[in-house]
Amino acid sequence: MSAAQRLAGTDAPVRTAQILLREALGISREQLAAHDDEGLSAIELELLGSLLARRLSGEPVAYILGRREFYGRDFMVDRSTLIPRPETECLVDAALDFFDRKENVRFLDLGTGSGCIAITLAAERPGWNGIAVDISPAALDVARGNASAADVGGRLSFARADMSGPLPFAQGEFDLVISNPPYVSEQEYAVLDAGVRGFEPRAALVPGPTGLELPAAVTAAAQELLAPGGLLLMEHGWKQGGACRALCGDRFWKNVSTGCDLAGNERFLSAVRR
Repeated sequence: MSAAQRLAGTDAPVRTAQILLREALGISREQLAAHDDEGLSAIELELLGSLLARRLSGEPVAYILGRREFYGRDFMVDRSTLIPRPETECLVDAALDFFDRKENVRFLDLGTGSGCIAITLAAERPGWNGIAVDISPAALDVARGNASAADVGGRLSFARADMSGPLPFAQGEFDLVISNPPYVSEQEYAVLDAGVRGFEPRAALVPGPTGLELPAAVTAAAQELLAPGGLLLMEHGWKQGGACRALCGDRFWKNVSTGCDLAGNERFLSAVRR
């Protein structure tokens, strides 16, 4: 039975089988295409079998490989971090567009996880620098490793802090506060894909019963920490656009809007500090 046949019933079985086969053989897509008629050694078959078994158990491919692509770069991931998703790239696009080619931007990434947002901003804009915050020491270790691999560690610092409480930064210190916080309600979590519930860290997904507990905390923190004219960008659930806009009162915020992902779903809050 072929690898793809063994994965029948899972998501994208043929593509996944090819990815796992390349991983087992340690070869590129091009090399696989050039030698697709060659047999596998006993050791290679054993390794491929173990990778297939992990996928059949529901483990996401990113955790099996230990990496996930985000904005054209590979990021190390493990079960202490969420797997980066394409939707989150919209936050990066929005930040880069807002500041255009401004050379010096000081940013704060709240709930950094693998560090994909902060590291991508620093890699795309060599004059930008920032601080990446997470409550998980294990996630921060992963993010530091990713920053080193991307050669941006000198312009990023990492801090362990709970974004639901007071943060150890100065008022008006940042030009940009950016965040992909936990925003899944307990009701939504109960019906998520088993691969998400069984493997990704629950604390990085669910902030409380409503899902809005940490989005509210991020907005409040940004209100204090952004300089006048600074930008808040925050990912949220596709049904949470109105609720997140309502967190930004007219006294402190202007240009409050919701950005959409590539599927056209409301995906992130954008607001400028007065």
